[in-house]
Amino acid sequence: MRDNGHLDELDRMILHILQEDGRASYSEIARRLKVPESTVRLRVKKLIEKGVIRKFAALINPFKAGYSIVAFIAVDVEPSRVKKAAEELSKLPEVDVLGIATGAHDILMQVTVKDLQELESFLIEKLGRIEGIRSTETSILTSVRKWGYARVF
Repeated sequence: MRDNGHLDELDRMILHILQEDGRASYSEIARRLKVPESTVRLRVKKLIEKGVIRKFAALINPFKAGYSIVAFIAVDVEPSRVKKAAEELSKLPEVDVLGIATGAHDILMQVTVKDLQELESFLIEKLGRIEGIRSTETSILTSVRKWGYARVF
């Protein structure tokens, strides 16, 4: 990684391999890229320190792990409460992805729950307790055609 924070080609190739197989060893990555293992180790360490790699984790298919509902929820919030509401929502275990957004809604989030009853409970009990929320719009995915992660260009 260059000092200005931009990724060079080697960083991109290392990240690509790790995204395809997060269990790939440094020696395996080094062999595939034809560079010393110490180079891979140092590059990954710097990518972690700079926050490019947030953490190593398994990418779970919720439908195979006992969850039947993945929903996208758009939230409208009183302007003075948007940041606080986002902070509170981000602490809820059902929330997978959350961001403050531009456009028609203030906050957009992805939620995974076991069933419709759990979704109802989430909407009424958990969202209902957060001050400033004016309305929500929920869309349930009927199927998922792609599970992914941030691409490295």
